[in-house]
Amino acid sequence: MTHSSRNGGLLEEPRHIKSRERVRDLGEVYTQPREVQAMLDLIPDAFAEIDTRFLEPAAGNGNFLVAILQRKIALITEERYGGTDGWFEFALLRCLASIYAIDISKENVGEARERLFALAIANAEFDDADASEGFRRAAREILRTNVVVGDSLNGADQIVLVEYTPLSGERFQRIPSELEQPEFDLFYLPPEPMPSVHYSELGE
Repeated sequence: MTHSSRNGGLLEEPRHIKSRERVRDLGEVYTQPREVQAMLDLIPDAFAEIDTRFLEPAAGNGNFLVAILQRKIALITEERYGGTDGWFEFALLRCLASIYAIDISKENVGEARERLFALAIANAEFDDADASEGFRRAAREILRTNVVVGDSLNGADQIVLVEYTPLSGERFQRIPSELEQPEFDLFYLPPEPMPSVHYSELGE
């Protein structure tokens, strides 16, 4: 079984800016969908595995993120990732968990999270089946930890993301990771790894 990624109307109408004020205050200019696809076409090797990690340090409201997730989802096949009852949901979450994004605007981060969540749900609900509540919680938790508000230029040492590594049994290993390690001092403590967890228990 090969699953075709569903758009769900998540690719936005082309626009370069929301307002002149946002360009002035945030330096916000949107990359157009055609340009996004052309740029991703330049790195085909990055889409050989669903777990390849991407970091978007100035994500806007998610144009690149949505396109990346769509390409990852298109790689999912039962022959490669199947074998368990929850294989497809787990594979979808692996696609989502390997995408990291930062933006200085809380509004943009909220929009990006919702667009990615909607795309994940649209692809989880097929053959008249609903996405499980565990999947929905897990997707929300992954987006909460890895699509975040922050200043990647001037405050990278204050940004902490979570590395989700897939394990057997549809579990994730979770390791908090600083975008930029702060200067060491006597009181510095690196983030502690969290217990591994089945995907359905994320966000509980």
